[in-house]
Amino acid sequence: MTQGFFYDARPFTKLILVSFLMVCCYLIFFGMGILLAMPLFKIPPGEVIRILEQNEVEANIGLLKFLQVLYSIGLFLVPAILSGFLIQRNTWKYLKADRVSNYWIIILVVTLMVISIPWINFTSFLNEKLSLPERWGDLMEKIRENDENSWDLMRAYLQTENIGGLLINIFMVALIPALGEEFFFRGTVQRILKEWFRNEHLAIWIAALLFSLMHYQFLGFIPRVMLGALFGYLFAWTGSIWIAVLAHFINNGVAVIYYYIFYQGTLEIEPDHIGIEENAVLMILASVVLTILLLAVIQQQRRASVQSGTGGLE
Repeated sequence: MTQGFFYDARPFTKLILVSFLMVCCYLIFFGMGILLAMPLFKIPPGEVIRILEQNEVEANIGLLKFLQVLYSIGLFLVPAILSGFLIQRNTWKYLKADRVSNYWIIILVVTLMVISIPWINFTSFLNEKLSLPERWGDLMEKIRENDENSWDLMRAYLQTENIGGLLINIFMVALIPALGEEFFFRGTVQRILKEWFRNEHLAIWIAALLFSLMHYQFLGFIPRVMLGALFGYLFAWTGSIWIAVLAHFINNGVAVIYYYIFYQGTLEIEPDHIGIEENAVLMILASVVLTILLLAVIQQQRRASVQSGTGGLE
């Protein structure tokens, strides 16, 4: 087995390495974005900083989309790739990107992510009802304002009138985050945490918590934890990072496509409201039951693969 410089390092040291790479790569890519804004968008570096500080979205949507892509690549994707190389020297193998599940598992995962939409939305609805103690009212107000600003920015990203804009949004909101965040949180952080705690479940949930925290949105904290755990179990049970990437991509991609149709005026219900409208109890219960059943089938496939000696769903 090939070994990298940090192969025999303690898990805590590996986490420090990952954090260091995360900060360095983010700063490098953020700096690249500011410098490239001049030739690509005719915007000087100082003006880019002002635009970000003033949150001037509508007039600079192209620039902000460009910076968002660089943000995802620099903060998650590149650090994960470098970590895999420094720890095992074979990034593809370390991230378990050298394993591809069969088409049956792929169909199950795609179905799972579509079916899970109602109960995920319901956890988001419950999350919005949470609030901090009254003495922390000012902090809660700032949190809600921050979340609203983030959502306003996402709405601006998603509002497009042509297929070209839709494809750009799928690339920016679905593909790049699915690759970067899954490579980072599941392929790297979850694996190191499992090595540290020697408990797969604990590693999955801690990684899910970190995954949610890194989105800096209090009102979406619970549903992102649930999604992170779901991606984590899919990764653990299938032994392939591509299944977690696929699940993440489907979750984000369905929302992007749905919003595209919604903003055309064809649909009346926003995707975040599916499952929380009136008389939706049966839909939520069905979503939960079917999600559990599909997860049970996927886990059973994993057990069968272990018993057959393949060690994963190849």
